[in-house]
Amino acid sequence: MNQLRLKKYFEDLQVNVTMAGHVRVPSDWKHHNHITANNCLYYFLEGEGTLQIRNSTFSPRTGDLFVLPAGALISYSTSPDNPYRQMFCHFDATVGQIPLFQLIDTPLHISLSDQLQAETLFGRLIERFHSSNAFAGLAVKAAIFELLQFIWEQEPQKPSAAVSPAAERWNDILSYIDEHADGPLTIDQIADNFNYSPNYFFRYFKSAFGISPHQYIIQKRMEKAKQLLLTTDWTTARIAGELGMERSHFSRLFLASTDMTPRQFRSLHQ
Repeated sequence: MNQLRLKKYFEDLQVNVTMAGHVRVPSDWKHHNHITANNCLYYFLEGEGTLQIRNSTFSPRTGDLFVLPAGALISYSTSPDNPYRQMFCHFDATVGQIPLFQLIDTPLHISLSDQLQAETLFGRLIERFHSSNAFAGLAVKAAIFELLQFIWEQEPQKPSAAVSPAAERWNDILSYIDEHADGPLTIDQIADNFNYSPNYFFRYFKSAFGISPHQYIIQKRMEKAKQLLLTTDWTTARIAGELGMERSHFSRLFLASTDMTPRQFRSLHQ
């Protein structure tokens, strides 16, 4: 039954890649207790440092891949003398309206034995993500599905189906926030839409995700901003306007979120 359910999940899986790249991280690459707004894949090629996902701490080495589900609490740092070089991907993944990683359990750390194939597939995804070809969107979807299949086939401990009783309710709430994050959005508005009092909703959300609804909204806007910085030539002012924010306020939030200005972020990833 578990395998049949898992097969059905993957048949109905929808994936949207929001960012992909290949970088040598800065020597001061460091963040403590960060909540991931999107699902992430980190594939480490060189370097030293630490990565903590929830309550598990790792020292990533060459060939190590990590799956970071959206909402996971993570901390990371790199050695100033030997900073990491990594390939990465941020993506949304849903089955119907339910986030994939609320429906399946998967190992967070996967050691890839076929590193050449891993680099090839990651490189293909990154190249297609940054392509201006009219069919690039289709090519990116094909590449992320191929990469995910490869990753899970390499791992002896396969994904398994895991149904959370609260999955559908939380998915409705997060979907509502995602759909309205580009414009004015208040806690009162969200709470009222789901028939909660604002105070109860605030506590309910923070207990589940470890951050406030306002912080989550900011993170979603910053993820959208990163995507626009990498896939368009829009000015900072235009991107801020697209997110329903004043330019100066947007720039401050972006710097606080990434330790880089929008211009520095665009230059680093191009």
